[in-house]
Amino acid sequence: MTAVQQRADSDDPLELLAAAVATAAEASTAADALIEHYVGAARAAGVSWTLIGERLGVSKQAARQKFADRLQVDDQIADAAENLAMVPRLQACLQVAHAAADADGSAAGTHHLLLGLLHGGVSAGVLDRLGVTRGKVREAAARLLEPATIATGDGTERRVVGDGEAEQAITAARRLAARRGHTQLRCEHLLFSLATDPGSAARRVLDDLGTDIPRLNKDLQEWVAPVQRRHRRIGKSKSTGRSCSFCGCTDLGPLVAGPGVWICGNCAQTAIDILRAEPRGARTG
Repeated sequence: MTAVQQRADSDDPLELLAAAVATAAEASTAADALIEHYVGAARAAGVSWTLIGERLGVSKQAARQKFADRLQVDDQIADAAENLAMVPRLQACLQVAHAAADADGSAAGTHHLLLGLLHGGVSAGVLDRLGVTRGKVREAAARLLEPATIATGDGTERRVVGDGEAEQAITAARRLAARRGHTQLRCEHLLFSLATDPGSAARRVLDDLGTDIPRLNKDLQEWVAPVQRRHRRIGKSKSTGRSCSFCGCTDLGPLVAGPGVWICGNCAQTAIDILRAEPRGARTG
């Protein structure tokens, strides 16, 4: 009830009801995810569906039907995420982020990733349009995020500014990209993941700066939208068998032909962004 009151920030009965519905939905989702996590851990430890069903108060058939398919899909996504290639632009942004963390003498936090994403690319352009700058991010982080020293699992201590969860955020971005059928991990996936995590240090900084999160997500949608798979048709295939020579995709629309190569619309746009980002006179060839 306290959470509902804080969320509604009003005594209007309908506002309170809407806040209660949203809070209950979040609590239900979190509860399901918690149980699913430990069902997966029990299966990984070799526990039978019979015993799992007994603890859940259902039959083994009901337990298997509810959790087995989801666990299998989750494992497939985890495998796909692990194998995603990281584009060079994101690698450069992560180097900038780690340099910012080193300057703080701290483990990398998600606000450091935000600083890295301002280095270049589509994500930098989106943040620029929303008025987010490196100076503003640093100022907000210094004001909001107090440094702390925490103990690690091996008994040592480390200094942390913010949440110190950069690696977990990158893993979340990998899973986002894999769930949406993408073959590469890009800056846009990481920014979208940070912006939609309300508990991250990056999101706290963005909120403090008054960033329009819905607009940010909308600007990123075309870059992180699920890949549309074409259904296989019965009969003779009309596919040319060609794929983009850069990302390997075959289902993102027409391919532009070159001397022995092909390029899809997404990669063509990425190439345009790279050329625009280069200072005049820097190109050779």
